[in-house]
Amino acid sequence: MLKDYFLKTSKVSPLLEEMKGVKFAHRGLHSATVPENSMSAFKLAKASGFGIELDIRLTKDGELIVFHDGTLERMCNTEGKVVDYTYEELSHLSLAGTTETIPLFSDVLKLIDGAVPLLIEMKCFKGEENGVAEKLHELIKDYQGKYIVESFNPFTLRTFKRLMPQVPIGFLGTRYSLSQKYKRSPLHFLLQRLYFNFLMRPSFIAYEKDGFAEPNLIYVRKKFMPALIAWTIKSEEEERDAIAHGFDTVIFENYIPKG
Repeated sequence: MLKDYFLKTSKVSPLLEEMKGVKFAHRGLHSATVPENSMSAFKLAKASGFGIELDIRLTKDGELIVFHDGTLERMCNTEGKVVDYTYEELSHLSLAGTTETIPLFSDVLKLIDGAVPLLIEMKCFKGEENGVAEKLHELIKDYQGKYIVESFNPFTLRTFKRLMPQVPIGFLGTRYSLSQKYKRSPLHFLLQRLYFNFLMRPSFIAYEKDGFAEPNLIYVRKKFMPALIAWTIKSEEEERDAIAHGFDTVIFENYIPKG
């Protein structure tokens, strides 16, 4: 069946089966006083025993940093794109007006040191960070902790899978058709409906929490049984609802999950 070719996923690995029981703190265990994707947020998540979801992207000089946005306005009150700055320049910027600064991914790996699992999102959707998969491979190939890798970009996932085929990769999905951030286009139609699975054969799918009724997500779940991760869950009620709709685990923020 042609639909199976486009939507097929890889088998769920033993590591990913284990990850189904892990709840991931979205950008670390951040709060009003602890910035997202900061060393303090990661220390708190580590101390609490939660998995950590974090975002990586490249700087102008090719350093891999942990930072979500493509621009600096929201978190650093500075104009410009991240890729237009060197790490040395970025290292002097404050995160959300605190004493925290943008961390290097290598420093986060040293901090966590295998204590809790990592869910690493490669930020490269608009093609500005060409080489992020290669840099991630370089820095993590000898890391002894548990981790899985995800992205909204199927091409970057395919590149990383070729470099590290043993590492479970996951496709990040959202309902572009309902978002005000994106123009409706054939590309977004295909991404929303998971038709790029054929490029990277993901082992898991991380989909926005209210997207459980997306027809192709339902089909993929029933036909191929990949692991499903819901994002971003913000209460115990949302967590229960996500699990009831077939998600295996959650990426959470603004509350502390039980169990």
